[in-house]
Amino acid sequence: MSEDSVVFDIGLVGPSGVGKTSLISAVFLAGQDMLAGSGVTVVPDDVPTEGLMADHAHALASVVKRGQFVAESIKPSQSVADFRLRLDPGLASGGIALHLKDYPGGWLDPQKRKDSADARQKWESVHDFMLRSSVLLVPVDSPPVMEAVTPRQHRAVPLLLRLHDTLQVLRLWARGRAAAPESPALVLFVPVKCESYVRVASDDYRWRVRDRSDELYEQFRATYADCIRAVRAEAPHASMLYLPVDTLGCVDRLYVQWPPDTDTGVRCEPCFRVINDGKRDIRGVDDLLTALCRVLAEARRKAEQDHERALAERHRSAQSYVDRDRGLVGNFFRAADNIIVGAIGRDELIRLTEPDAPLSFLRWLRVAGLGQSARERRASDQVREQHLQALRALNNLQAVIDGLAEREYSERVRHL
Repeated sequence: MSEDSVVFDIGLVGPSGVGKTSLISAVFLAGQDMLAGSGVTVVPDDVPTEGLMADHAHALASVVKRGQFVAESIKPSQSVADFRLRLDPGLASGGIALHLKDYPGGWLDPQKRKDSADARQKWESVHDFMLRSSVLLVPVDSPPVMEAVTPRQHRAVPLLLRLHDTLQVLRLWARGRAAAPESPALVLFVPVKCESYVRVASDDYRWRVRDRSDELYEQFRATYADCIRAVRAEAPHASMLYLPVDTLGCVDRLYVQWPPDTDTGVRCEPCFRVINDGKRDIRGVDDLLTALCRVLAEARRKAEQDHERALAERHRSAQSYVDRDRGLVGNFFRAADNIIVGAIGRDELIRLTEPDAPLSFLRWLRVAGLGQSARERRASDQVREQHLQALRALNNLQAVIDGLAEREYSERVRHL
């Protein structure tokens, strides 16, 4: 992980099976496509994240190849996983790191935590991470919201979505944001698995019989009304967006089963057919990235100014070291370095005074200090060039982030 990156924590609040990992994967893949050609890209910021992204991609690919996709065929998270992505401007370090924590969604249920000391302990760190995050992502499982028909199914929806537990997290988070009104505060309600429901003018999916996006929005508003009211009451300055996402984009709902469940009465099990030759076509995540960039913009400016000042200070320190008073002998050989450099060039002087250079008068004088000034000046110039390259990359990152922040939302997005 890059130690010079600006770290931006993003909390995830969602029950088991909602697709938290798939949403993170969608941010990663869609971010790469969205930023292609800009000089900035999204990369895993550490080896564990790289492995997690690859494992999830392979799991999805193997399921999609079967011709049908059942959401329950992707195993839910069994432990806490730190996902660290970075908006990379092309530097070995620096940029903006996005830190998200995935976790077993069952931990939202206090009863599950009560029955497991390990879950209680680990939930505390996840919960603290959520509460200190400037942005909360709330994945919304679309099929239960849209497909419930019978009274028994409707009664199960709040339990399936863990609405009460989600409300408690949102309320505590909003109270914390209210205590620091100068800090960013954004809640993104992200309906996932929307491929069968949302069709807007820009979509070219002929297999969608009709657009049900208004119906999905109204059902969401009714289902999450208490959550929206709680955030508004506790943190009036917080921004809230409704932002539906096609997490896969290559599936269409065939049917939904509601088998019995001991905890919720029934559970929602949608089955999807695979379309588009199984090629993933993520939609809506560009809006999510735009929303994040609007929050990132101000925090990034200050952090990058600090980073640029640190780079400039490194160059000033190196230059000061080169120009220091070396005493009578040291100053003499620095002057000699400058004269010889003017005659044969700095690189040649350094080469001729290396320990393994052919024996010569210049190599013999190296012991007395000949060539040392040239080496230090070269090192200072290298630091200066690194500073300039980093400054150009950071300026480009700033331009890209500002450009994304100024981008208009698509017609999928609604302000709450």
